[in-house]
Amino acid sequence: MELLIPSWGELVGWGGVFVATLLFVGFGRLVAAGRAAPETALVAGWGGACVVLTFWGIASMASLLIPAALVMLLGVAGCLLPRLAPQPPAWRGMGRVLAVSLPLLAVMASARPSLPDTFLNLLPNAVYLYDHGFFPADDRAPSYSFLPGAPYNMQLAGFVISAIARRLALNAMIGFNIVLQLALALLLARLVSGLEEEEAAVPSWGAAALGVLLATLLNPGFVARYHFSAYSEASVSVVTAFAGWLAAGALARLGAGREARRELVLLALTLAALVNIKQDSVALAAGLVASSLVLALLLKPAARGRAIAAVLLAAVPAAALYLAWRGYVLGHFAVGELKLLPVGQWQFHLVPVILRSMAAVIVEKAWFFLVAALVLAGLVRRWRRHGLDRATLVAALFAGVGLCYNAAIFFTYIAHFDGTMGASAHSYFRYNTHLGPLLTVSLVLLLREAAWARGWTLVGAMRTTAIVTTLASPVVFFPYLRFDLDAPQQRAWLLAAAAAPALDRDRRLALLLPGDNESLATMLDALIRFTPPRHLDAELLPVERLAPDTLERLAARGYRFALLSCAPPGFAGVPPAHAALLERENGEWRAVSVWSYPVGHLLLRPSHVVAEAPVCL
Repeated sequence: MELLIPSWGELVGWGGVFVATLLFVGFGRLVAAGRAAPETALVAGWGGACVVLTFWGIASMASLLIPAALVMLLGVAGCLLPRLAPQPPAWRGMGRVLAVSLPLLAVMASARPSLPDTFLNLLPNAVYLYDHGFFPADDRAPSYSFLPGAPYNMQLAGFVISAIARRLALNAMIGFNIVLQLALALLLARLVSGLEEEEAAVPSWGAAALGVLLATLLNPGFVARYHFSAYSEASVSVVTAFAGWLAAGALARLGAGREARRELVLLALTLAALVNIKQDSVALAAGLVASSLVLALLLKPAARGRAIAAVLLAAVPAAALYLAWRGYVLGHFAVGELKLLPVGQWQFHLVPVILRSMAAVIVEKAWFFLVAALVLAGLVRRWRRHGLDRATLVAALFAGVGLCYNAAIFFTYIAHFDGTMGASAHSYFRYNTHLGPLLTVSLVLLLREAAWARGWTLVGAMRTTAIVTTLASPVVFFPYLRFDLDAPQQRAWLLAAAAAPALDRDRRLALLLPGDNESLATMLDALIRFTPPRHLDAELLPVERLAPDTLERLAARGYRFALLSCAPPGFAGVPPAHAALLERENGEWRAVSVWSYPVGHLLLRPSHVVAEAPVCL
């Protein structure tokens, strides 16, 4: 049960998350001259901070703490200056969403990094920023990352959070992902209540609870192990939804001959936040801009030219950020990021197989795609009856972005994923979850208009049900939310802690992981380097197959210590199915410590993300 109680370091990290959230809100309010709802200001403020920090980091190796301090100072001004600060009703709206989310926050308070990509690149990249204060490069200190040249917007948020916490906050990206989903919840609460144009209005408690449910459990693309982790799925999907909402608002106002400066400024910074979260998010940003331009062409003739110019101007910061980062990566890394295959190796011959695999995923995950089909049907119906109002525009943007993004995914299966990964349409559903919040916003708007036309409202019983469900669901679904408590991952943390005594004496350590498929080795490498007590420069040698002469071959290579994750029968005198730390002394290997793993685990559902055999499962 101690794993459910957050440590002091985790609590400090969460404090950094909430302070950074307020500062991003303040920065967004400052840029928007005080004309932005807190949830929209948060995303835009984060995007603006990423623009400032990225251009600084590209131009100089001087510490990123300098521009981060400037952003934080401006964020304080945006939160405190009377003409810029959110008004009391805005604070109450945020407070209600936060209050109904307390059980969720309590469950996630002690969440630790988990899942492969976290340990391959997300965590190493975030730690590099904290350790050095500048971006990595081939000719700089080693980053120990599989993709050191991947986009850094999430890691920059983590950097600001760690700077506020004044320590490396390992839970920074987990916490910020959750906060972004709560920001989406506040937007959805406003939409449910019809208060999106009234910042001074406060969503009811029932609407706040329903907003949290719609942003998480009722989001057709919600997958807890992705959205409540350090993965980029939550940030990419939430920011896509905000960008779609703002683009639709700008087009609706321009189509009506009204001024849309606020929406366009916020859209520009939101697109900047989106474009550099991960490599494939550029396809979402480009799809949203392209879809907005198409919809601008469908406005009244008098508004078309102005709308097209406005959309293109709003895309400039994101385009500049993307191109600047591309230039940095190409100039500072031989590889550094995921690359396309050579054109001659593009897998056009697999197109029929890829299409069948995509169709199989659609059938398997029918719920998401049925909801998408429902929104498309609602889009056609509403367009015919009401024209291009904001609800129609949001649904049309979902359709356009979905089409562009799926075309980009299909292209990557041909031109990037090699062999079976491309043929099997690797992670096709996971990629489509990036559209989930925009799908949810579209559905809420379409259903809301239909409900209002019939006189339906959120009555007392529905409000109570929403509140009770929101408060109870984190406890009920606890095993699915805390994916980091999966048994193999718990045992990996125990192994990493057991490696510390050896690494304190010798930076070289062999990892004897019989039956591993590199997943446990990857996780151990990151835990040993980046979690306390850190051994950043450890020289680790994974060994996945044991032979009678394994230990002697290690001795011949100069290894003095070996960490054995699960002993096979008759190996080094260690009892079978036990772990051990081995040391070579006076020409012989002996077990310094031997232990068995705890029998009980909080999460009994197998995940198969980390190999089970090398941890005696």
